[in-house]
Amino acid sequence: MTFQPRHRSGQSLGEAAAPRDLVKGDIVEGIVAAVTDEGVHVDVGAKYEGLIPRAEFASQEELPKRDERIEVAVMHVDEENGVIRLSKKKADIERIWRRLEEAAQTGEPVAGMVTERVTGGLRVDVGVPGFVPASQVDIRSPRNLDRFVGRELRLKVLEVDRKSKKVILSHKQLVEEERAKRRAETLSRLYEGAVVEGRVRSITDYGAFIDLGGVDGLLHVSEMSWVRVQHPSELLKVGDRVKVMVSAIEDGGERISLSRREVLPDPWKMIGDRIKPGQTVKAVITRTARVGAFARLVGIEGLELEGFIPLRELADRSVSDPREVVQPGQKVDAKVLDIHPEARKMTLSIAEVEQEKEREEYREIMRSKAGEEPRRTLGAALAAAGIVPQGEVQEAPPSGQDEAEPEPEAAEPAPAASAGPSPEPAEDTTT
Repeated sequence: MTFQPRHRSGQSLGEAAAPRDLVKGDIVEGIVAAVTDEGVHVDVGAKYEGLIPRAEFASQEELPKRDERIEVAVMHVDEENGVIRLSKKKADIERIWRRLEEAAQTGEPVAGMVTERVTGGLRVDVGVPGFVPASQVDIRSPRNLDRFVGRELRLKVLEVDRKSKKVILSHKQLVEEERAKRRAETLSRLYEGAVVEGRVRSITDYGAFIDLGGVDGLLHVSEMSWVRVQHPSELLKVGDRVKVMVSAIEDGGERISLSRREVLPDPWKMIGDRIKPGQTVKAVITRTARVGAFARLVGIEGLELEGFIPLRELADRSVSDPREVVQPGQKVDAKVLDIHPEARKMTLSIAEVEQEKEREEYREIMRSKAGEEPRRTLGAALAAAGIVPQGEVQEAPPSGQDEAEPEPEAAEPAPAASAGPSPEPAEDTTT
């Protein structure tokens, strides 16, 4: 089909008096003039409208609308027959290559979808196939590249070769550059004593590393609370947001020490009348030492306190090793012996509580015995049966009292000698 020259005022890209000369390979912008079964007719400012074959569009939804501006590539110009063959797909690919080449020069990041894991790295779609080496995937060497499949990554273009259709990209370099920028911004506003919020990045036996925004600080386990913490996982987990105070910045920001307890209320200043000497409290043993054990008070809202139980106060018997009596994590009842808020010390006693319980048990036994009826003697039982006169029976003393000893009776006189005849002498058997 041959098209007649069209120069619509206000719609064509060129002036009617100066039509555009096109050659194969040009990338130009045009205006959609019509969409037919044959294809998409585009006014590119030349003598004739160009045609994009319908086959370039996979579905009706991909077809451009009338008067829409699109970029096309000139594939063939036939001046004799007035035919200009165009391609939108070719123009799109050309535009992608130009963008990648510019990104490689300027360092501008591009977005790419990871389509599959291949030998040595990842295959990504950045408009054209690209490759991310495994060493350029992340800051820390990833153990499982499959987890990146299906994810969109922001990438830095390292190398572009249009002839060999090779595109090498890096996610790692972009992350490092962005992190360095955030680090500089974060360090510019950090100072010793600043209170900031960060995210728990990792946990170790001795503390937690907090990401403050491109900068990691160490929150040591001793700075997590006013009471002793056995392991950081007791209070924190990876991903938690936590407010901390910057306690030290060393080596130009390479080492940053943090404290959580400094942003918490000081419990020693909040004791007031809430805890007094002589009061019995509930506690959990946190650790043992050669001379005693440490216990954290529980059940007192808003107060995190730790007291010391001396060896002699662990039990009401002789103890040579605290582990004979208590173990870390064990719940106990203890009596507060003394408190020294200014020295941040509190002395507790388990032995006092045990002794108090024993004294209370003894008093309870005595109270129950005091309420019993007097003991019934054998004489009282005989009197009740009418065998012995009632007046001759004496009640037994109450339980717990000693019975009075009977007074000794007067000695009876010896019996008088008999007045009868004297016995005869024994017969003498001597020969």
